[in-house]
Amino acid sequence: MLRHKLRRYGPRVFPKPPRLGTGRPPNASVTIAETLARFCDLYSISLNAFGRHTRISPWSIRQAKAGKRSLRRTSESLIKATMERLQSGKLWLRRISKQRCELEWINPPYKPHCPTGALYCTGGLLPASCPKRWKECLMNCTDWEIVERSHSEWTQTQKESGQTQAGG
Repeated sequence: MLRHKLRRYGPRVFPKPPRLGTGRPPNASVTIAETLARFCDLYSISLNAFGRHTRISPWSIRQAKAGKRSLRRTSESLIKATMERLQSGKLWLRRISKQRCELEWINPPYKPHCPTGALYCTGGLLPASCPKRWKECLMNCTDWEIVERSHSEWTQTQKESGQTQAGG
């Protein structure tokens, strides 16, 4: 069968293999890696914790940021989705041990609120996300545990006020 095709079409002689050079350039993922680095710096998330959750090597993210090697397209979309989930309150950074933090799913997700109870403040969701940038606001700190405590207290008060309204 192979000889028959060779006789019919002739040998294919290419100066180089036909698909060589059609891959992604090495600097294709620079923008997504830089966006991730800024995001992690802003919210004090370690690249190792992000990498453990997404199963993307921090080394490959650093390589992509430097423009040495691009990430796979699926990895890029996973990074974008994970950043959106963090911003929407579905994922949270929790301290597992003294030196290790993990990203964990929150169900139900946290909602933005103002811990000071300011009248015209929409409130923040993540650490360092206070829209008013007030010094006394708990959402202006960078500690995930303090902000999580604020969210859990607010959720508890919302449940209690819902029960008193339903009962009264």
